[in-house]
Amino acid sequence: MKLVTICKNWSGMTPKYTPGKCNIGSRGRAIRLSTGAVLIALSVIIGVTALIQVVWVVRLALVLPLYAGMLAALEGSTSFCVLHAARGTYDFHEPMGFASNRSKTVNRVGSEDWKKLDRRRALRMHVEALAGAVLLATILALA
Repeated sequence: MKLVTICKNWSGMTPKYTPGKCNIGSRGRAIRLSTGAVLIALSVIIGVTALIQVVWVVRLALVLPLYAGMLAALEGSTSFCVLHAARGTYDFHEPMGFASNRSKTVNRVGSEDWKKLDRRRALRMHVEALAGAVLLATILALA
């Protein structure tokens, strides 16, 4: 019963910028999660069907769309956008659901220490996405 109450209260909370942890809102999360899932699924489908007769080295090229999909899925699942981290911004009400300079709700991160935390987190997310993409592309190439 408490878990339901905690989740209910959590879903009603307004997002708050937390250095190295949270810099996007629910709309950005949803779009990033769906984009990541679609990119990963399409890459796997193409790797299994269209490229099955191609040399395995060519199938390793799937690492690029897999990397983009893994990074988008990571961003959506962690409420953290690496592009916002690189720019030193955060935005919880993105009108288009992705980091854009045209957004009127984008805010600047105030502290240099906070920017360092954001960049460190972004670098870790890039490494995690690349490792996952290489692993999945290798599995698809050797299958």
